[in-house]
Amino acid sequence: MTRTFSLDYATNHALDCIDARESSIADHAQLPADVRSGAKQADPAVWPVLDTVWRLYSEHRARLDPHLEHVGMIHYGSAFPKRAARQVIDDVARGGRVSPLTFIHANAGAALSICCTRFGFRGPTLNLTMAAADAGRFADIAAARWLERGDARYLFVVAAEFDANEGVTAKTALYARAARVAD
Repeated sequence: MTRTFSLDYATNHALDCIDARESSIADHAQLPADVRSGAKQADPAVWPVLDTVWRLYSEHRARLDPHLEHVGMIHYGSAFPKRAARQVIDDVARGGRVSPLTFIHANAGAALSICCTRFGFRGPTLNLTMAAADAGRFADIAAARWLERGDARYLFVVAAEFDANEGVTAKTALYARAARVAD
């Protein structure tokens, strides 16, 4: 399967795209029942990421589960948990106290953190808080290097972009070390 976003550096290196998914879920109720529980407090910016990672993970679970220690994630793009961040600011302004759950979900790494915790991924992670057009090359290089060196055996690479009209769209690809360099 070909990836829908740039891999100019990585295509010449040690990774194969196993599968990819895209989601623009904007309502908690649209999440698959298997991941809906515990995700209601998450910011809506997390839901499309959780949806794509869950769909890929559930379809390739037999392959991934024996290697959870070496399943990593790279997350980048302009999507940011704005609703949760706004709630923290409002809570502090009102009374100086913030709900721990709201605070946890109000950071740029929330999507990555929730996915890794939910699915048990313990490989390397990287969160780039910049637009996909700028972050894509960094993500490609990190993915290729981690897979080449064996730091990760599998990687979920997520580009999550925000558009004022469309909301958040997550494009997630699952990569593995290329067969030519795999053990």
